[in-house]
Amino acid sequence: MLIFAASNLKTIKIMNRLTKTFTKTFVEDGRKYNIVATAQLDDECNNKSYSFSITGKLQLLHKNGRTRCVSCGCIHEEISKHFPQLKKFIPLHLCNHLGQPLYPEANGQYHISNSEQQVAMRYLRITEEEYNALSAFTDDDERTYFKGLLFKLGIVDRWKKEADEFIKFLADGGEWENPYTPEEERFVLHLTDEEREQMEDDDFFSTEKLALRKAERKRKQIEDARKSVLAEYDAENAKLQAERDVKMYILDHGLSIENFIYYPHSIEGVFNWLDYRPKVSREEFDNFMSTMNYAKLPYGVKFAFSPKERH
Repeated sequence: MLIFAASNLKTIKIMNRLTKTFTKTFVEDGRKYNIVATAQLDDECNNKSYSFSITGKLQLLHKNGRTRCVSCGCIHEEISKHFPQLKKFIPLHLCNHLGQPLYPEANGQYHISNSEQQVAMRYLRITEEEYNALSAFTDDDERTYFKGLLFKLGIVDRWKKEADEFIKFLADGGEWENPYTPEEERFVLHLTDEEREQMEDDDFFSTEKLALRKAERKRKQIEDARKSVLAEYDAENAKLQAERDVKMYILDHGLSIENFIYYPHSIEGVFNWLDYRPKVSREEFDNFMSTMNYAKLPYGVKFAFSPKERH
């Protein structure tokens, strides 16, 4: 979308999509090359989020006029080498129009916990001092605090300043207009009113509060683990008790369990499951079934005369 607005006798171009292309031909090791770099801000994926990208294409130019693509895409080393004016903007590749990397709180926590320090610092575009501060909030339960610290340390504001500079560079005297409202835009880091109130608490990021939260989290983890162990054994005990009740009921009604098997997962008992052991007769089984008192047995229990007659 292009809109022209008159202001102080100047025409200002207002755009939704910003694109700049740079081309250079050079010779290296006796061979001639052409490199094209494209820097842009757009929503090419139509996912309601404008983001930056810097990509390029490097071609070998043959003497016969034919060309061969040597490399393309995120060839940022080559782009930095041949277009130094783009070098400082390359860290913004795939960041949104506010300069925010994708999911900075979740991905940031992951990189600080699992990647080398330089990788995490490069992804979040932070200093070593900021890295050390954020490292105290890498647990999943600490994500709100991690996000809050991105704001409190001024990192989010710095991201925006870097993005604004890139937008000004791409607009080339014009202005960029975001077509999306805050309600419909996606992938933007922001604080809720509740989170802002929490951050106003001087002790929000204190070492003491952090220690208390970690201690509470550890206590809860142990409590949850205890409940899980007890639930697991209660479930196993319930299965064993059901099998015990079934077998005792059979014995109390005069049948042998020498050739009987019970399947706890399906609550099913099967007689005569082995050919080489003594079997109950059909008459014994039918009499057993006809006098069955299900109230004294596990709910839903089933019996079969043989494996072939399993329900």
